[in-house]
Amino acid sequence: MKDILIIREEKSKDETILALIRNRYETVSIDFDSAQAENSVASYEYKLVIVFIEELKAASMLELRRIMMYLKNVHFCFIGSQTELEKYKEYTEKENVHCIDKSLSVDDFLYEFEFMLGENSELSALVLKGAERKRSILLVDDDPVCLRNMTNWLKNFYHVSVAKSGAACISFLGKNKPDLILLDYEMPVCDGLQTLEMIRNEADYAEIPVIFLTGVSDMDKVKEALKLKPQGYILKNTDRIDFLNKVNQIFGN
Repeated sequence: MKDILIIREEKSKDETILALIRNRYETVSIDFDSAQAENSVASYEYKLVIVFIEELKAASMLELRRIMMYLKNVHFCFIGSQTELEKYKEYTEKENVHCIDKSLSVDDFLYEFEFMLGENSELSALVLKGAERKRSILLVDDDPVCLRNMTNWLKNFYHVSVAKSGAACISFLGKNKPDLILLDYEMPVCDGLQTLEMIRNEADYAEIPVIFLTGVSDMDKVKEALKLKPQGYILKNTDRIDFLNKVNQIFGN
């Protein structure tokens, strides 16, 4: 059973919030289409519909009215700026509609979202389900500053574990199977290339997706790494948003 139906226009820019929700819950996303929304709720028995309301086209606003009329027994969560939320008072003042300001930090947004779920008996089970479903990432890097920064960027979206060497990575994989490995290319003793070779040679975890983390601008070295078919590489000077977007793409978000 799916957990949440998400309704948004394709042009919506709320990718960070969207990825946060998708990584924690089973979701289906549709555009503003009242017939599709009605059929989807009938098929999956959603208890919650999330609506991204920023800068909606007139046609989307009309479809939203129809959706709200058809889905009377479903909880709605409107996500938008305070200005946008004020514009939709005729909807947001309904008993089954909850509002969250999209300008909140990720930490505050997650707190508000899970508080909203927890205070409603019909939705409270989703909080535990979301925590259990959170995907896991293993960070492998010998640089404590990089580990700390990347952990802070990822921790609201994923379960994050760390290993400070290639040997520690292989030891971790002997007991755990993360959904993704972010692997530093340049490490002492056992570098990223050697570590990936060991990962690919073990049947139990050979299929785990791996992304190289590299500060290397030398494309010949990058091409050498790509021969072992990682899922890609991320330059270490990538900013937080681009870094998260590249990681989210691995999970189809």
